[in-house]
Amino acid sequence: MAKVAAEKPLSQALRERRATVSFEDVPIHSADLEKIIRAGLEAPSGYNMQPWRFVVVREREQKKKLRQAAFGQPKVEEASVVIVACGDPQGWKEGDLEEMLRISAAHGFTDSASQQKTRQAVTGLLGNSAGKVGGLEPDVSVWVNRQTMIAFTTMMWTAETLGYDTAPMEGFMEDQVKAVLRIPERVRVVALLGIGRVKGPDKPHAGRFDLTRTVFAEHWGEHIEF
Repeated sequence: MAKVAAEKPLSQALRERRATVSFEDVPIHSADLEKIIRAGLEAPSGYNMQPWRFVVVREREQKKKLRQAAFGQPKVEEASVVIVACGDPQGWKEGDLEEMLRISAAHGFTDSASQQKTRQAVTGLLGNSAGKVGGLEPDVSVWVNRQTMIAFTTMMWTAETLGYDTAPMEGFMEDQVKAVLRIPERVRVVALLGIGRVKGPDKPHAGRFDLTRTVFAEHWGEHIEF
């Protein structure tokens, strides 16, 4: 039986994490899986709209089918669990907005006036497909992707701090993933996250750009000092 994992510092996980190519055939403890998922659900999102949805795939036959929808990548089938991260561009119209406002009020976070302002802001941002908001054409799919990836990344790092190995994947055929998992057509499949125990040695570190190439001070291209 799988054992509940001992946590390690995030700073250590950040140093040691590598993209897992192959997983051992070992289970993940259900308590750890719940902790990973709940951590992702605590992630922030615009207006607290939480447009993400997650399909947790653990059954061997389901992982086998999902593998075929992910260009046959073996790690999809090998991972102890694959979390399929999705975003629902229409969720705000299907009850998410009102439920979010109800929960916020229950937590003492909003009064009726601020609720109405939030309702108008969300409707203006996500429902204004014919016009512009803040000078920009609204792209709800992009917005949903951004929110979902914050939760997805939170799950990945939580899994790593629990001692598991992870493989984020963006190589898949969205229509086939939807068919395998019965995901509604309106929903976008954003990414797949394989979680388990690495098989064999980890990949060597591939290195990262020096921060002078990617981090600037005050203006683009300006050298930053600490």
